[in-house]
Amino acid sequence: MKLSFTKISALAFSIFLFANNSNAQQINRCATDEKVTNHLAENPAAVQNYFQLIENARTIKQEREAGLRGGSGVRIIPVVFHVIHQGGTENISKAQIEDQIRVLNEDFTRTNADTVNTRDIFKPVAANPNINFHLAQLDPQGNCTEGITRTYSSQTNNAGDNVKALSWWDNNKYLNVWVVKSIASDGTTGGITLGYSSLPGFGGGGSDGIVVRADCIGTIENVNQQLGGTGRTLTHEIGHYLGELHTFQGGCNATFFGESVDDTPPAAAANFGCDTTVNSCTNDNPDLPDMIENYMDYANDECMNMFTLGQKDIMDATLQNTRDVLISNSNLIATGTDGSAVVPCAPVADFYANNTMACINDNVIFTDDSYNGTIDTRAWSFPTGTPATSGSASPSVQFSTAGFHNVSLTVTNTQGSDSKTVNSYIYVSPATAATNDWHFYEDFEATNANNEWLVFNDGDVTTTWQQVSTAAYSGAKSMKISNYSGNTDGAIDNLILQSIDLTAIAGSPSLRFKIANAQRPGTQFSSASEDKLRVLVSTNCGKTWQQRYTKAGANLATAGTSNSSFTPNSQSQWREEVVNLASFASQSKVLIKFEATSNEGNNLYLDDINITGPVGVEEIIPESSFSVFPNPSDNAVNVNFNLNSDEQVELSINDITGKNIKTFINSKLNKGTHSIVINKSEVNASGIYLLNLKTNNSIIVRKILFF
Repeated sequence: MKLSFTKISALAFSIFLFANNSNAQQINRCATDEKVTNHLAENPAAVQNYFQLIENARTIKQEREAGLRGGSGVRIIPVVFHVIHQGGTENISKAQIEDQIRVLNEDFTRTNADTVNTRDIFKPVAANPNINFHLAQLDPQGNCTEGITRTYSSQTNNAGDNVKALSWWDNNKYLNVWVVKSIASDGTTGGITLGYSSLPGFGGGGSDGIVVRADCIGTIENVNQQLGGTGRTLTHEIGHYLGELHTFQGGCNATFFGESVDDTPPAAAANFGCDTTVNSCTNDNPDLPDMIENYMDYANDECMNMFTLGQKDIMDATLQNTRDVLISNSNLIATGTDGSAVVPCAPVADFYANNTMACINDNVIFTDDSYNGTIDTRAWSFPTGTPATSGSASPSVQFSTAGFHNVSLTVTNTQGSDSKTVNSYIYVSPATAATNDWHFYEDFEATNANNEWLVFNDGDVTTTWQQVSTAAYSGAKSMKISNYSGNTDGAIDNLILQSIDLTAIAGSPSLRFKIANAQRPGTQFSSASEDKLRVLVSTNCGKTWQQRYTKAGANLATAGTSNSSFTPNSQSQWREEVVNLASFASQSKVLIKFEATSNEGNNLYLDDINITGPVGVEEIIPESSFSVFPNPSDNAVNVNFNLNSDEQVELSINDITGKNIKTFINSKLNKGTHSIVINKSEVNASGIYLLNLKTNNSIIVRKILFF
């Protein structure tokens, strides 16, 4: 890849990254180009950092060719692996990570056994980058570490930069590697993405590092042989981290950055497989075949075996300038990677359960996921469970009472001990449904003192479903997810209704609710946001879920697009959704979950959840013409409704348990507008009440609060 240096715009650089880089492969080895383009959208000036890197590399090349550069010696880069997992095979072992470190150290010192496969025409330019990678022995606070962290999160699925906020160490001191189960496709190249990296100087410190699939780490245990199985995915991504572009970047006419890397022949496009006969560009002098053995192409792992001298110049320039602190002696001492004797560490307590929702007396399986040191003894505490304590690595526990339950674990070795307690970690559903009436209604007007809804957060604990008074379809309050600011990309937040007995509802039940959302528009570098909402149903206390509704992006939006934080300002910016629950009509205990997934788009609001039997409300009583005001009230409320035809009408009020307090109307009314005043004295006390308006099988329910 010949590179000639020219000052160009961020847009031109992005075009260069993608030029002749299309492929129909099912495996997209690397998403670095796409991520760099996204970073340029946020900070176009970052491209100048790469221009400076190329100029520095050109100087190093000139010094090397003039014999003015001696051996640099082995440079050491401290590394931390952040394993993001859900307890599956993606929760890779320390041994698998150490095997990956072995592969890196061989590849970056050219001591890998397959150097013998480098073709003779390329051996003169094959380089030893003189770089080693050491797992950190001291964390950012100076504590003993094995250079591995473990975080339980669903964001390991279809991961992106969102996982970086889950666990991050100072990027000036450590190379951060986030290990995940799968990586989200960028929507352009598609396929299975194996990894991606930041380039030096691109993106903020919090995004600097590498995201890689767990089954591409090392050569042992849970590695996927079909995806390579030799650990070269991380070799490739660290090449990017140290400043390398793909060997096929820009195709046959790559003339953007000068002759700093003139010893990798140009390639028309990425090479796949292991074809040593391909020569996709014949305009070079000398005319050489494609260098498929280069780590920065896409050939099969077993065909990769070399970096070039020009690529080493780029790495030297990166480590001499942008990442110079990383390899400094003071930083090696600070991270414990200076060759000092390895000291065993005290463990860090951690655990997870196979399910955090259960029925009464279900077996909940817990797993000790502690790390950082060998575990000699462990002590579990389940104050409300059976057994109440355990020393097992994976105890089975039953909880005989409904509600939330706390869990604690203490782990110990000769170096010390550590404890972790999670309050309200397990939720156990009651034996019978909390609601067993002919309807269910939730408008979020009252406080949640009785767990009328449950909120489970996976991601930034400060941003989840929140009850707000800034917007509502009816009344004064609704539930909101702040995706515009605060919620990370990929964060999943669940709102779960209290259990419902659908057998108590006559006819075929359906779920209706109101949503409001605006989509955040895209830019020249990125597509419009794809925030998502799903509705799922569980009949086994939340252990498994069945999807009944999903919408995302433009299909989810009710108010078009907006570049500012969205708040609906009228009912016209809300939309009613209807979900058929007929297949669950025979279920006596049903949970319904509203699952919001953030794409850092815009705010999402939820209001007026209604579960009833067959509803023909729009034909007899348009819901918009049924009003209750003021609500809440300290004295009386006015009830107005309009009939489109003569109809039998029942208007009654129940307490929150469903018990009838009073029936105000139970007669045939004429077509037209009707009004009634309900006084607080008619219900005797302050509290929450359900006002029910029925016409044949048509029902509207409004929650009323007297204070």
